Amino acid sequence: MQSRPRFGLYLLVGLSVVISFFPIVWLILTSVKTTGGIYAWPPQYIPNPFTLENYRKILFDSPELLLYVWNSFVVALGTTALCLGFGGLAGYALSRLRIRHAGVIMVAILAVSMFPPVSLLPSLFQNFLNFGLLNTYTGLILAHTGLFLPFTVWMLASYFATLPAEIEEAAKMDGMGTLRIFLSIVIPLSWPGFVATGLIVFIFSWNEFPLALVLMTQDAMRTAPVGISLYPGEYAFPWETISTATVIAIVPILVITAIFQKQIIGGLTAGSGK
Repeated sequence: MQSRPRFGLYLLVGLSVVISFFPIVWLILTSVKTTGGIYAWPPQYIPNPFTLENYRKILFDSPELLLYVWNSFVVALGTTALCLGFGGLAGYALSRLRIRHAGVIMVAILAVSMFPPVSLLPSLFQNFLNFGLLNTYTGLILAHTGLFLPFTVWMLASYFATLPAEIEEAAKMDGMGTLRIFLSIVIPLSWPGFVATGLIVFIFSWNEFPLALVLMTQDAMRTAPVGISLYPGEYAFPWETISTATVIAIVPILVITAIFQKQIIGGLTAGSGK
């Protein structure tokens, strides 16, 4: 009798995996098809013939994609560093220090994160224009930091709350200050939470579209999602180019996620334990 519920659970998990990964698999298959194979009817599930010509064209005939990927990497890395730095300090203060109305502050931080990015664009664009931050790494990094910092604070505060307070109390008895305790004790104990949060923020920043579209108007400064979105023409939609460029753009994210999947799962699980 117990095998039926277990079989149903396995079936549900299997269907979820297939539905989740089918678009990525189809994208990869499309990138190695010829133009005729892409528009063939009935659809070709197995590329015939198999070709890497699309990748050659993207990498050598359209090198701007590599520049877009580099821009995304720089912005995502800078955003992650700032979010972890400021978010770690803020999260530790809210979870460990005796701050009045800490719960209200946390709710306010989460409320700010609920504003859609599109609603921030008019004021951001005008202010960034006045300060000369348009089409700069600094400008987009600051915009992404403001967008993803609330999530970082919430994640790290939840993780810090799971740490045993006795270690910090013993350090205070030895005369260590709050900042030194945070740097010397809390951060080493919290590295799974930092890794998980940092990778999620990196992916969020890598995939962000509206702010990057408006704040990076020069072709040389566009990020990968924005650059790829501009490939379609007025009368044509180059599926082979877009599919290949998208595969190349998501490879860094897939590699990072595959390498650090244990840290991501461990950090999220530990952070939700409280």
